[in-house]
Amino acid sequence: MGLDGRHHRRLAAGLGSSILLDFHVRERQLYWADRRTGVIYKASVQGARRQKLSSSDKHVSGLAVDWVGNSVYWTSSRKGEIKNVDTNGETERTILRNLSQPRLINVDPAHRFLFWLCGGRTSEIQRSDLAGQSKVTVVELEEQLGALTIDRRDKRLFWVQFGLRGESAIGSCDYRGNSLHILDLPLQTQSLGMSVFLENIYYTDAATRTIKKINKYTGGEPVDVNPKAMVKAPVDVKVVHPLIQPTADASASFPGCNEQAGSCLNVCSRLEDQGFCRCAEGFALSRHGTHCEDVNECAHWNHGCSLGCENVPGSYFCTCPKGYTLLPDRKTCQEITACEGNATKCGHGCVATEDGAMCVCPEGSVLREDGHACSGCSSADRGGCSQLCAPVTPTRWRCACLPGYRLHQDGKRCSATGPPAFLIVANLMDVRRMDPDGTEEQTLVKEPRGTILAVDYDPVHHQVYFASTSQKTIERVDVTSGSRRLLVSDGLESPEGLAIDWVHRRMYWTDKSKPAVDSSSLDGLDRKTVVKEGLQKPRGIAVHPQEKKLFWTDTGAQPAVESATLEGSGRAVLASGGLVSPTGLTIDFTDNRLFWCDQTTGLIETAALDGSDRRILVENQVGRPFDLAVFEDRLWISEWEHQQIRSVHKRTGRKLQGIHGSLVQPAAVVVVHPLAKPGTDACLHLNGGCAQECESSLGFPRCSCLPGFILAADGRSCLNARVSYMILDSVESETSDSSSVKNETLNEETALFTEKMIADQNDCYSLHCAPNAKCLLDAGNLRCLCGEGFTGDGQTCVGKICDKHAERQNSKCYALETPSLKATSESPVDATTRHHSSISAQKCPPSYDAYCLYQGVCVYFPQMDTYACNCVRGYMGERCQFSDLEWLELQQAEKQKERNLAIAGCTVVLIIAITACVAYCFRTGRLFIKQSSEDSVSEISVSDESMSETTTTTVPRVNAPYLHSEHMKLTRNTEISLKQNGAAQRFTVTYHLCEHLGN
Repeated sequence: MGLDGRHHRRLAAGLGSSILLDFHVRERQLYWADRRTGVIYKASVQGARRQKLSSSDKHVSGLAVDWVGNSVYWTSSRKGEIKNVDTNGETERTILRNLSQPRLINVDPAHRFLFWLCGGRTSEIQRSDLAGQSKVTVVELEEQLGALTIDRRDKRLFWVQFGLRGESAIGSCDYRGNSLHILDLPLQTQSLGMSVFLENIYYTDAATRTIKKINKYTGGEPVDVNPKAMVKAPVDVKVVHPLIQPTADASASFPGCNEQAGSCLNVCSRLEDQGFCRCAEGFALSRHGTHCEDVNECAHWNHGCSLGCENVPGSYFCTCPKGYTLLPDRKTCQEITACEGNATKCGHGCVATEDGAMCVCPEGSVLREDGHACSGCSSADRGGCSQLCAPVTPTRWRCACLPGYRLHQDGKRCSATGPPAFLIVANLMDVRRMDPDGTEEQTLVKEPRGTILAVDYDPVHHQVYFASTSQKTIERVDVTSGSRRLLVSDGLESPEGLAIDWVHRRMYWTDKSKPAVDSSSLDGLDRKTVVKEGLQKPRGIAVHPQEKKLFWTDTGAQPAVESATLEGSGRAVLASGGLVSPTGLTIDFTDNRLFWCDQTTGLIETAALDGSDRRILVENQVGRPFDLAVFEDRLWISEWEHQQIRSVHKRTGRKLQGIHGSLVQPAAVVVVHPLAKPGTDACLHLNGGCAQECESSLGFPRCSCLPGFILAADGRSCLNARVSYMILDSVESETSDSSSVKNETLNEETALFTEKMIADQNDCYSLHCAPNAKCLLDAGNLRCLCGEGFTGDGQTCVGKICDKHAERQNSKCYALETPSLKATSESPVDATTRHHSSISAQKCPPSYDAYCLYQGVCVYFPQMDTYACNCVRGYMGERCQFSDLEWLELQQAEKQKERNLAIAGCTVVLIIAITACVAYCFRTGRLFIKQSSEDSVSEISVSDESMSETTTTTVPRVNAPYLHSEHMKLTRNTEISLKQNGAAQRFTVTYHLCEHLGN
């Protein structure tokens, strides 16, 4: 359809509803993949016959066309691979392996980049070059990702993300993962297609059966491209234009544009018709009519600008030299002069107008409606942006957010990702936890111990530290278990301030009666006095681990706000004038600013970390403030006049809100969130909850697994990647009396069904078989059985491994237990090395670096003097020397002749045994096989309904459920299917000469 939603045309029919799309502009070829069958096709838009490119992968999860290299890339989610083939369907190869659920691949041939999504506990966007080398993670998010596309003109990635609470948004970043931008967008489903063209994002909406578009910069309300709903819900969408594939020949005729029009913008609506070029405002058709060019408005007498003019694509703006400002007409410059009279509130000077003096603003800001204050990146309000402000023009700017935060739909506010934040409050008689709105109160310290004024939180071990001025102690309590521990009980007089350095693992406190600032380890050991000289009554204290600085307030005769290094050196007074009784203070880590309150004057002030840019935030609004906490855009204040906690906007001091709760007298208050204390190493405590490898990112643990393991669905435990391939060895003959030829035939026929069995690997995962157990099909059901030399229930297998030098003497044998692959919070060790007793694994010596092939990991067991290999997914063998397909092909090739002989022999024997039955079947079409559960033989009975007689032939016992494999060679055109029917097994045999009777 056209970009206006009209002129629909069917290009291909009968493709099903599980389709991935892409397009080759220069070749005018449509490419698609059927995710259900795994077949990749291409067809001309002129209606030519479709051509099959590949059918080797039934788990296609993403498709991308490289229009420069003329190749097709696709992802295989279940195999964890990325493959490619040329556009003629030749030279298919695998370029990346061992990925975690890759999908939705995109390509930028001009920069030689591949991008794709990876699943797991967190969603990732990964990148590599076109050869599969230099793989890196571009973006890692907590949210679930549902779409991925490329804006090749701006070199940005766009995706759709879904939060835990059902919220959805469109995110974007550059190719390196920087310049993150989030647009809130309510979506009904996580399965959708998306494409970017010029300034718009186009996406499918299955609920309304429409294609929608929104502005990629500002978002806003989505617009329906097709006003009339489609007959069926759209599942994928691609915008087709030479600008999408910029290296395509722009001068070549393009479907929908005639030869004179060329590759124009916003031109054509139908692929089969000729069109006419139309250019957007600020652009004009090129001289040859092949494309749209930017109009340089400043070339025409400065376009009305009095002094300066600057051209931008599609527009322009006027500029003024230093000492001048632009008047409200946005064209005239006037000199800035000193303000007089009523204009003294202007902070940046005035200009004379017919209506009198008018305040002016610095470049990058505009005058507010009050005629005095300025708004913009260069003003105090920073353009209303929560965190980052980037000027676009002298009068326009754009807001952005720091990593871990996302931009709201209003384009200004930044909110933290991850779990919701909560408050911890020292409530004089106890310590409480509550939501920021005062709901969901919970008492953390249930047994009151004197007057508690100081409290802080350790985000690594999730423990709350608090000080009692009456008991003269410092304790901590675990938020999860509630266990308490006394840390400091001597040398304290009146501890009223407490701060935890969560990075360097120390705590600091102020003692008003001592007076001093002391420090110790988080266990209360290694105590030392950091600051002592010149202190009178220190109260509030805060620590900035990244800057390695301490900040505190002093309420003595010379009240002040001071700072020093973590060792107490470099001491500096940040604020002193106008202070009476400064109590609490806190640090805004996103802005690197201090906030403090004065309990006597009721003032709340803020300044930079060096004391500069000091200003009053709140005045005469809060009675007797005691302590502060800041997070996102809010500043929480505990105040004693009304015994409650209030909050205000941290920059404007407006939007004063009271938090209603059953508090006695709130003192210290702390905000708890992974982003509230940046730089937290979430992997320090219990390895972040990860079973193997842990990486801390923005306060969140990111779990991963060692080579040979894959991350489980819980995002923390690891599963053996090879367990899915153990099914290859899982079928063994259960009949010891069968001939060797029949056993070999059965094994080889079983190998033919490997593909079907591997498809059931998810069922094997759910069983959590031990590493030394096999996932077997037993009577039609999957279950775990311990391997040779091991005993147990399959979830736990116990056996003995002996030193190879002591096998005959049966000495030096060690018990070995292989636990099931269930979720665990143990330390990150390889599951194959979790032995009982003293069995332990070591890294192989350098001389064995090449022992394991294909990136396998070598492991050495010193007690047994044995080497082993952990193979990456897709390889097997004691040295990882075979890929699964190579092994299967090798085994089949070696025994092909033996198979043919065995099949021929079995066919002759079985034909002789059932000759009478076959002859009778041609006449009656009825054949029954009855199998006793006790006998070692089966009866093949042919009944003649007209003659009321039965002919019975005895054959060797049939081993269900592989009867169809073993007896497939009865005749060349025989099909046998199994249906359970009580104690008997009933089979239907259909011959090419008989009527098909069904089951």
